[in-house]
Formats: sequence, C-alpha cells, structure tokens
Amino acid sequence: MFTILEDTVGRLDFLLTPCSPEACEMLYEGHEGYHPSWLENLTENLNRFGIKKDDIPTTFNVFMNVEVLPSGEIEIGPPLSKPGDFVDLRAETDLVVGVTACSAENFNNHASSRST
Repeated sequence: MFTILEDTVGRLDFLLTPCSPEACEMLYEGHEGYHPSWLENLTENLNRFGIKKDDIPTTFNVFMNVEVLPSGEIEIGPPLSKPGDFVDLRAETDLVVGVTACSAENFNNHASSRST
C-alpha cells in the first residue's frame, strides 16, 4: 500500500492495535469515566467513507517506540523521535488514510513506560 521512501527515526510499529475506551480502562489503573481513544478518533472520522470500527486494522504507529521483551510482553518506551524527524511515504494505490495522535497521556508524553 505504501513504500517508505525515508524514515529519519528508524522505529515504526505495527504491534499495537488502536487503543479503545476498554484499553484505557485496562492500562490506567484507577481510571474512571470517559477517555478519548485512537479507535474512537479513527471510527468517527473514517465513517464518512463507509469505514466502520470493525474495518479498521492494526494501525501503523509512526515514531512509536515499541519492543517485544524476552518474556513476550510488549513495552512502550520513550519516543526516539525529535523535532524535525519525518517519514516520507509513497502511496502505491488509491487509499483512504486516517491519522490520529495518541491520546494516552502516559504514553504520548511518556510520563511512564508500560508493559502489556
């Protein structure tokens, strides 16, 4: 679908699925009430193209620093990107692309790391 022409960071992720309200409850101990999520942002904005929640695949997480630990757990580490970094992509077919920023405070600004 895409060819990566240039990536100035070298760390991209396909392991994490779009987070959901249910995932926020699991990841944030003591969390209560509404919290925005990647899946909600994508669903709301891709709906106009006939793309439903169950049609959204695992996301392509640009700049997300995710590693698989020897235990098999997935760990989200501090971002390796810095201002000015980029990924240059070429679409190889007609696409509808949804873009959303991480709404998880502890991951987005890396207040703490988390294993799942």
